[in-house]
Amino acid sequence: MTEAFGKAVALVFAHNEVLSLRETVQSIAQSCQASDIARIVIFLALHATEQCCAEAQRLAGNTQLPIAVIVAQEQGRGFAVEVPQLLSQQNDATHVAIWAADLDTPPHLLAHMLAAAKQQPAAVIKLSRFVAGGQLSSRRVPRVLFRYAVNLLYRSQQTDPHHGECLFPLAMFLRFRLTEKHMAFFLEYSLCFERMGVPFIELPKTQQLRREGKSNMSLRKKMRYLVPLVRVRMLPRRKIIK
Repeated sequence: MTEAFGKAVALVFAHNEVLSLRETVQSIAQSCQASDIARIVIFLALHATEQCCAEAQRLAGNTQLPIAVIVAQEQGRGFAVEVPQLLSQQNDATHVAIWAADLDTPPHLLAHMLAAAKQQPAAVIKLSRFVAGGQLSSRRVPRVLFRYAVNLLYRSQQTDPHHGECLFPLAMFLRFRLTEKHMAFFLEYSLCFERMGVPFIELPKTQQLRREGKSNMSLRKKMRYLVPLVRVRMLPRRKIIK
């Protein structure tokens, strides 16, 4: 595992956001220390809107930002292939922060996560809507059964296991045998960290309502989360690592 924190790469996923993407990138660049983040990588979805792509390129060309921004776009081979390949090229980073451009999560919270990673660089730092100080934007979607399943199957102490934004050691992540092509990928690698005994640290998050664009999380995609939930638990630990 990683023995020390050096720098992190902030990987920001964008699909149809424009103003939210701009605010996310600017907030990360302004609230985090340049000495802590090597660069911000905007990862555009395969079918990202033209407006979203144009804003990403504008941000990459903004030399006034204190942290460099680059743009990459999904090529259709799936997250399990493309994300590790992209991150393997970040040779000056020891950690990766996964973020969404929809402002569901206040971007300035990344600074708190970086501080926690410096204290415990071998841990996965996650945000939680269920720890003291955290809050959901809506309680219409039941989450209790999913949380219970993860806690039961993995003997996990996570209170918000299906929440996406997190910060983790890059070296361990690149050793995982990942297979999920779409959104369940974010649960898959989290469960791999669980199986390998990596500690999790949860920080509180007050969830915000999406200001712009629409979520592409259909019911079918949500059901896909059940696949890694079962598969990663059934795998022998030796088969989780390459």
